[in-house]
Amino acid sequence: MSSTLYVAYKLAKVFVYPLTWILVLLGLALLWSSGRRSRWLRVSLLLALGVTYGLSIPSVSRTLAWTLERQYAAPAEPRDGGRPYDAVVVLAGGASWKGGLRVQDRLRPESLQRLLCGRELMARGMAPILVLSGGNADPFEKHTPESVIMEQILKSLGPTTWTIRTETVSRTTYENAVETKKALGGVTRIALVTSAMHMPRSMAFFRRQGLDATAFPCEFLVGPPASGIMEYLPDVRYLEQSTLAINEWVGLGLYRLAGKAD
Repeated sequence: MSSTLYVAYKLAKVFVYPLTWILVLLGLALLWSSGRRSRWLRVSLLLALGVTYGLSIPSVSRTLAWTLERQYAAPAEPRDGGRPYDAVVVLAGGASWKGGLRVQDRLRPESLQRLLCGRELMARGMAPILVLSGGNADPFEKHTPESVIMEQILKSLGPTTWTIRTETVSRTTYENAVETKKALGGVTRIALVTSAMHMPRSMAFFRRQGLDATAFPCEFLVGPPASGIMEYLPDVRYLEQSTLAINEWVGLGLYRLAGKAD
């Protein structure tokens, strides 16, 4: 993917987000706010209210997340004795780079959680190679690749007895799969580590590349079933969670239409 296409891709993703839909609906409400168009104003405002409220309450947000997380609900057991996989592959989930009051690069919580999950698998002897996949996802600035930050943090936790490979080129999940296949150098049997909600899209991309991937999801967002008034009170955290789930479904659908995902 060229730099121009990647910038367009990042900007186009904004139109997937529910907050964008809300702003568009409110903009239409302003256009239709006079005379006989007042009926359309009420319709637009009602839709804006419905989208905002619906996607911001736990019951709806958890349902959206559940449709993704349930597909790989628990880590798979090793398929045979010894080291059942050729490599453990951990996908980066974002970083906060140094600047302002931040004196050094930091992993976002999603990336850190995935890294710790991958480290645990390596400590259990799952594979001789750990691949950290993720480049600089900022289309406008040059930063340290996310996989390099992951490697630095991993080494700061103590010495390791396994081989670490960093894939520093990829910027999207699809590119994670393409570039990781190159970094593996012929290795095909992998344990794939990423967030539970992100796993369906990741598995579709990695399997499309011909890799024999087994899912080891972590960072599940959906907890035990809940009830009561709190399930129907809006919270921006759940709006964000709904946004992530919608982004996953839309991304997977578009790549399937393009023939790049199983």
